[in-house]
Amino acid sequence: MFNGQVAAKDIQQLSREQEIAEKLTRIADADEIVSLKASGARFIGLYKRARGGAVNETENKSGETSGVVILVHGMGAHPDWPDVISPLRTRLTGSGWSTLSIQMPILSPEEPVAEYGKTLDNRNSRIQAAVNYLHAWEMDPIILLGYSFGSAQAASYLASNQPENVAAFVSVSMLAQKFIKPKLDVFKLIGEINIPILDVYGEEDLADVRRGIDDRRLAANKNNHNSFQQIELQQAGHNYLGTEKALAEQIQVWLRQITAVSGEFSEISEISPEISHEKQ
Repeated sequence: MFNGQVAAKDIQQLSREQEIAEKLTRIADADEIVSLKASGARFIGLYKRARGGAVNETENKSGETSGVVILVHGMGAHPDWPDVISPLRTRLTGSGWSTLSIQMPILSPEEPVAEYGKTLDNRNSRIQAAVNYLHAWEMDPIILLGYSFGSAQAASYLASNQPENVAAFVSVSMLAQKFIKPKLDVFKLIGEINIPILDVYGEEDLADVRRGIDDRRLAANKNNHNSFQQIELQQAGHNYLGTEKALAEQIQVWLRQITAVSGEFSEISEISPEISHEKQ
């Protein structure tokens, strides 16, 4: 089985990613560490298994697992990023959803941020590796959730791959970062996604996020997307500081609605994290 030292050693990406992997393996629970492979290199993920026991109406009352959510962080971040990613990867487990938060490609600090465009090809392979990993263990349904630039990356993956194993997409404060080369046309991407979409943004979100509210909705409607929903979270800024609980609850409610509408999803396999981390 993987342990922290092995997982960190296996990361063969930029030195910055190595530093992040080594730090995460020191602070994360040992059974959360997942070593994934894409484009011939290893990258780290954090898997957290769904837990039972309800605390409020949004949490898991039955003790059954609902599925798994893949979390895609924003630009220059990591799988346990304190804004949005870490709170969601923990809170969603209370409503029966396991989570797998993955390390996306990042640049070294000295490189211009506009160069993030060159990481886009690797982005697709990493998300696909996470989907393949979960699907191999018959974990179903799989939900893809992206935050900020991670949401734009996730949308690009979904539009270009049309994966059969991803049941729905949750976009939190989608930010295209217009300065990157090549640019991402997020509105075009939304129109090409054929699975249910939840578009969440904050009442006090970044101007670029809020300017795209109507365009994101129109892009979905243009494609006759009848499973597109937008939610504005009151008093929330781009980092959702202080509103993490409300964000998780809104997502949990929508996921319950989607799984009910979509019919009988297969239940996630009862696999212990220790065993699942061995399979490659």
